[in-house]
Amino acid sequence: MNEPLISVIVPVYNVEHYIKRCVDSILAQTYTNLEIILVDDGSTDDSGKICDEYAMTDLRVKVIHIDNNGQAEARNLGMNKAKGYYFAFVDSDDYIAIDYISYLYEIMQIHQAQISICGYCKIGENNSDKKDRKIILDREIKVYDSKEGILQLLYQRGILTVVWGRLFKAELFREINFPKGKLHEDVAVLYKLFDIANKIACGDQKKYFYFQRVGSTMNKRFYKQRMDYLEFTKECIQYMNRNHPRLTKAAISRHFSACFDLLSCIGNDKKIFAEEYLQIVQEIRKYRKTVLLDSNARLKNRLAAAGSYVSIMAIQKLSCLLKRP
Repeated sequence: MNEPLISVIVPVYNVEHYIKRCVDSILAQTYTNLEIILVDDGSTDDSGKICDEYAMTDLRVKVIHIDNNGQAEARNLGMNKAKGYYFAFVDSDDYIAIDYISYLYEIMQIHQAQISICGYCKIGENNSDKKDRKIILDREIKVYDSKEGILQLLYQRGILTVVWGRLFKAELFREINFPKGKLHEDVAVLYKLFDIANKIACGDQKKYFYFQRVGSTMNKRFYKQRMDYLEFTKECIQYMNRNHPRLTKAAISRHFSACFDLLSCIGNDKKIFAEEYLQIVQEIRKYRKTVLLDSNARLKNRLAAAGSYVSIMAIQKLSCLLKRP
């Protein structure tokens, strides 16, 4: 049986110490009919040079060099050049198990899904395995239709709002792009992809290795552009209210989580980011009653909603403590 072409898209920016591990793990896949698109997003270190070296040694590797426009645009350009029937996204400081693609492809085919998902491990600077409690441990494939998949996603029941660790039918992206120049771009697109997919197959086997390095975008302290997160979760509420009113509460719950994620990032800098802090607090006050009364919302959110009536600052400090490694 001929294997369909799968495009693996890797945005690359200043990761000279990690890019080889990433690309080597993709080249070593047991599923071999791949095109590997490395999008050098204006790197100022040797990342771009390393990518070119791979392109000279393996015909499956294609390199695109662009000015620095951010990860979202790098992914968009990669998709525009991709010829695969399926898309996979790998971050350039992460790496994947040798059977990552074959695992995702197999469960997608068995269950006739348009999106397949695997489990992941967090890896620290010393390559230590950081156990993640969000990984499902029952060793079975769970299959959802689009609406149930959205509920699982927005209520944060074991499905992260990320595009890595997934395999997508390329046709899902026909009218969907990542928002250029924005952070948290996965939050902007994933629920829309779920909405147009007929089935989402979720396996728990840990095939993706998510590397948490000091200085990476999502590990930095708060800065104003991180408010993109709130913008996208607010858009999700509007989208559900327009298209699937019964899912609006789930979107509100996800938005509520985003509010406290951002508060924990702000930490003690609320005077520096007074405008952003006030905006987040206003969103919490606006939606806390809905979350508190939503029996489907996760307990963590409902407790935060209840506690916010007493002291949002106390809940913020608790969130900061819970996020410490």
